Amino acid sequence: MKTKILLPLICMAISLFTASCSSDDIVSPEAKEQMLTLTVSAGTEDEAPATRAELTESEGSKSQWKWESRDQLMLVITNAGQKTVHTLALKSTKHDGLSAEFEGQVPASSITENSTYRFFYIGKTTDGSTDRTISADDLSKGYINIDLSKQTGNLADLKQNCVLMGTGKVVTNSDGKAVTVGSVTLKNLFAVAHFAITAADNTPLTKVGLRGKGVYASANVDLNNGAVTGVSEIGTEIDPETNIFFNGKTDFYVTFVPGSVAPSFDGYYAGSYSSVVTSTPETRNYDASKSFVYYKGAKAKFSVSGTQQVAITNGNMQYVMPIATYTYNMRAKTLEANKLVRWKNSVPLKIKGTLTPHPGYYQLASEQWEMAMPKTSRKNATYTYETIQMGSQLYVSPEKYRIFDLPSWGTLNYPTLLNNTFSATSDQEVKKYDYGHMLKVGNQDTRVMTSDEWKYLMTDEINIALPHNNRVWRESGVTAAKWARCHIKATSERADDPVWLRGCLIFPDNMPVSEAKALFKSFQAFGHWSEADKNETTFDKIRNSGAVFIPFTAYRESGKSLLKEWGRHGNYATSSRSGNRILHVKITPLAIGIYFKEGTDPDQGCATRLVQDY
Repeated sequence: MKTKILLPLICMAISLFTASCSSDDIVSPEAKEQMLTLTVSAGTEDEAPATRAELTESEGSKSQWKWESRDQLMLVITNAGQKTVHTLALKSTKHDGLSAEFEGQVPASSITENSTYRFFYIGKTTDGSTDRTISADDLSKGYINIDLSKQTGNLADLKQNCVLMGTGKVVTNSDGKAVTVGSVTLKNLFAVAHFAITAADNTPLTKVGLRGKGVYASANVDLNNGAVTGVSEIGTEIDPETNIFFNGKTDFYVTFVPGSVAPSFDGYYAGSYSSVVTSTPETRNYDASKSFVYYKGAKAKFSVSGTQQVAITNGNMQYVMPIATYTYNMRAKTLEANKLVRWKNSVPLKIKGTLTPHPGYYQLASEQWEMAMPKTSRKNATYTYETIQMGSQLYVSPEKYRIFDLPSWGTLNYPTLLNNTFSATSDQEVKKYDYGHMLKVGNQDTRVMTSDEWKYLMTDEINIALPHNNRVWRESGVTAAKWARCHIKATSERADDPVWLRGCLIFPDNMPVSEAKALFKSFQAFGHWSEADKNETTFDKIRNSGAVFIPFTAYRESGKSLLKEWGRHGNYATSSRSGNRILHVKITPLAIGIYFKEGTDPDQGCATRLVQDY
């Protein structure tokens, strides 16, 4: 397919979609204030037959590209820096629904003769169940946010993603009613493109994923000028947790934020996951400024021995599973607002995906508390992973899960393998399988800490016997180790379910006691004597604080897919061994119970937090 196909070829035959606004969501005028009846004639460029682009979609006469009953316009007025929004209801239509007349009550004091005002059509909510509104909070911020992450690809559902805007001069008639001078021409503030993808070898595709530079999960629409700003760029990684998906269809419409866009389309097929599950991961290198915990503008320092300090990564290690798709990458093109990009009228841009293996790789969790396991309550639970059989071996299902973070030691090249048989025959053999070899930061290896380093970092000596080193506070009457068990009781940032997330906060060598205490909503104790349920903190307090948060994960027995003690045990891999067994650290929520040389199950699946030496 020639790259010129992304050039805007025709003006968008824009849909004027259904919307309404609840009275609870607008700033209402005073009950006794004099009101004007404002009548507005509105349409789009498509109203003029000479510029109308004919659409022959299956909707036909019921096409969503026209005004429909109950449609409403939102009039946004700014007076003395204060914004108000007023609803104008559909009164009548003409030109086969391509233009309409709207009417509503507006405070007389808000209208200045011969002034120009801004009108919006804001469509429906993401799921299409209700009409989108402009809330008091939106007015205060000066913008509304449009969720683009759940696009369906259907023409009829574009009204859930697009926003229309136009301006019109308002004058008062002799009968005291206000009207706009001429018709208000509304234009889509977004760009829309119509695609159809097939596999180069005609393999049937089951769904299509969208990613790329300039592709956004949401966008803000400025209520002052209609400018659209992308928020939360999806990025270029193929990742079902962030990509936009069009399930069960290969012919689809996409709403884009205007500007430079370089989309990639991934066509999934029946073997997308199983065909590559055993492939070797690739080594990745990450930016140091985004990969470590920082304190006062520098990588936070944590002593792990009397002579060694380390920087600790800003998130647990995760394995991103491999995928094979039929992929098509487009060159960057500048897309304009109010344009429909197609090959020609009624014909989508036809693209062919080439079979592309995407290797697995190791990454750091996006936040210190993020875990790959499900995002429900982690107070005390078990969970069973879905698995697939490949030959005689059992693997965690790559189709069900995108990331995995409880591998067994020795599975560096096949981390989702459950039937692990690794034997720690020597220190050299153990070192070969350190996960840090495949996860570099700033072009340097990271590494897994030894059990002795964990013990030095989080000393558990009885209070009076605390060692005299920089992992212990002896200040302001406080003698305590520089860590504390804690919990976060909140709504997950990635789901609507409430979570109870237990873990440990580990404080930098040079953080004073006063700053550490400020990281809690409620505080009981530091170090060995702390209990997770008595020290409450929040996501916001932890983020960018300089402290390291170690979430309590679960543990997974060798060869099994069952997670146990979910949210009750922090089970973390070490690079130490006892005989032929790899040791791990186990931290419990109670003031008794931190075990630095746990080895009950030699091939246990554990979480991993990586470090880099100073």
